[in-house]
Amino acid sequence: MPAVYPMSVRTFTPKTDNVDVIWAAHVNDLQNEMAAVERTVGANPHVWPGWVPSGNTAWPPKTGTMTVKTPAPVSNFGASKTYASVADRLKAMQQQMTWLTLMASLLAGQSGAKPAPPAAAVIRAPGMKVPAGEGKWVPFKWGAADYDPNKMYQGGSNIYAPATGFWDVSFNVWADSTTRKANDLHFVHVRLMRGSEEIAGADSLIETQTWIRHRINVSWQGRWNAGVPLQVQVSQHGASDNTVDANCNISMSFVRSLT
Repeated sequence: MPAVYPMSVRTFTPKTDNVDVIWAAHVNDLQNEMAAVERTVGANPHVWPGWVPSGNTAWPPKTGTMTVKTPAPVSNFGASKTYASVADRLKAMQQQMTWLTLMASLLAGQSGAKPAPPAAAVIRAPGMKVPAGEGKWVPFKWGAADYDPNKMYQGGSNIYAPATGFWDVSFNVWADSTTRKANDLHFVHVRLMRGSEEIAGADSLIETQTWIRHRINVSWQGRWNAGVPLQVQVSQHGASDNTVDANCNISMSFVRSLT
């Protein structure tokens, strides 16, 4: 009789010595069932001989050769699948576990790839003369970058964000006070421009003919799009003095993406 395994499990009737006759069919049934079990389990089901991917799957995974789009030995996630043997099923499971483990290591940066640090810069503007005039805004011209790996500053008065996101920007301005007349009041104003939009500002007021300098610190946090220029502008008035010197330092840090 043909084997019923693996579709079902055959029920055998116990035999008694000197009572039951053992026919060839009895032995054949046993052989058929044993062969069916062996075919289903497969040869050496406890041994996984290893797996080397083929095609365009990189092995071992290296930066630039394996991505989340790299084909995996996993097909039809969640769908049922009939394997020819237990050994085939165990092999497929081991392949999937190996691929997923290596991919997780790659994405976590454990395979040698280090995530890029957040964009940041520290840039300074040397001293410049600020002409007198209320509302006569003059942009600082940046002279050097203390830290600017993303090349946010490329000369002139503009600074550009390398990526759109939420940014933390702070700058400080030092400016001399005029020395024209005693008891005059001298004003220095600064503002942060994002494109044509004023997004932050501060003012300083001191008495002339003193040793006090204008010291202005401004912080701003908000959205800054890649390609939009950032400027720090200054103006001064109150004593009609065109000899006021001012300098500026600015620092910028990318906080997170907004997409």
